[in-house]
Amino acid sequence: MKNKRKLSMIWVVLACLAMTPLTTNQALAASQTDINSAIEKGLANLSINQTNLDGSWPGGGYEQAATGAAVYAMLSQKIRWSVANTPIYQTKVSNGINYLLSTASKTTVSTRNDATPICPNAAVTCAGVYWDGAGEATYTTGLVAPALAFYAAATPNAIATASGPLANMTWKEIAQGITNMFAAGQSTANNGFAQGGWRYFPGDGDADMSTTQWAVIAMTYDQVLGATTPTIVKDDLKNHWLVVAQASDGSGCYVPGTYCDNSDTGGLLLSLNFVGKSASDPAVLAALGWLNLNWQPYAYGTWFGNFGHPYAMWAQYKALETTVGLTDTGTITNLLTNCGGNSPSTCNWYEDYNQWLVTNQNTDGSWTGYEYWGGVLATSFNLPILGGSQIPTNVCDMNHSGDITNVDIGLISAKLRSTVTAGSPGDWNFDGKITTQDTRGCVLKIPPQAG
Repeated sequence: MKNKRKLSMIWVVLACLAMTPLTTNQALAASQTDINSAIEKGLANLSINQTNLDGSWPGGGYEQAATGAAVYAMLSQKIRWSVANTPIYQTKVSNGINYLLSTASKTTVSTRNDATPICPNAAVTCAGVYWDGAGEATYTTGLVAPALAFYAAATPNAIATASGPLANMTWKEIAQGITNMFAAGQSTANNGFAQGGWRYFPGDGDADMSTTQWAVIAMTYDQVLGATTPTIVKDDLKNHWLVVAQASDGSGCYVPGTYCDNSDTGGLLLSLNFVGKSASDPAVLAALGWLNLNWQPYAYGTWFGNFGHPYAMWAQYKALETTVGLTDTGTITNLLTNCGGNSPSTCNWYEDYNQWLVTNQNTDGSWTGYEYWGGVLATSFNLPILGGSQIPTNVCDMNHSGDITNVDIGLISAKLRSTVTAGSPGDWNFDGKITTQDTRGCVLKIPPQAG
């Protein structure tokens, strides 16, 4: 058996049997009321399962990963916290964040293994920050970085903690440290086919598509706190790894030509978006076409399938949300649930997922998951899907121009007092609402002399 996604191995202890597939003739489409109820139950389930005294969620040795995923899931749905639960949930989240800050690792980095400097502002050395995750630092740090970004989006320049390995660092400095670690640890031409990718620990000289997506998601969320990614990092990812990791049929592969599946295709698409490939790019179109053809299968053979496979569903959700959006109806037409029997014209990929998740939620608010991806992890991946979380690829860039200008500020101002999904364009502080705080925060992101 291949050694894939080792971080996930611990979840076999937490997982139960895979859910019994349902037929496409389900009763009624999931309403917004159904979705809200499912989210509320999922939040409550995560809350009561934070049982470790140190503030972490149980993970059987992978507590950092479980905690990062759970905190992210809870914060992504903060707009749905009830008044009664808000103090409880806030305490749970804060305890989780404090645990993560206290268990981080900090080192000094300077160049990649090809001697390319990676530190901001031409510094000779800089801080590298990561979470070891029992040797699975790329996975674990990729799960922690989004949680930190959500937690500190409104206060990036505040000191995160006065003690521990990250003492007296600001949130922005921590985010930059995470990106520095991934930049320094990216595989290069010295590593052959792996050039441009990452594997289990940054700098180990290898790569796979499953792991690479976690470096990408970490650097994406680091940007929310003001971190910058070296151009060479995106260029090598775009021109080398993402080329060899895509099969001729459009699918993404764990390693070139091997284990080409839904989750790796999701990771490929997310990474293509990160390096600037639009929905009209041939590589993107090919991957989207493969996902459509392979949309319906349930989880099978440990690594394969879609529905009931939390890892694959979350990977594909991130990919489709960033590439085509939640309302797209023309990309994924090979739907499974058909939203409870509605015509395809009133059902799209995102509603297909919602229908399935609402129908298959356990009475305690959790999702059973599949194989290694059960327990806390399954629930933490499914909640942001139901809540329509948006990956923050353009938080202040309202018109998707690639720059933040006064035009964007005007567009944000026009949406004042709107309720949005956390991470949506204009939601600078990730609170699910467009307020004057968002306009002020985005004004600070306008480069000097921009109009």
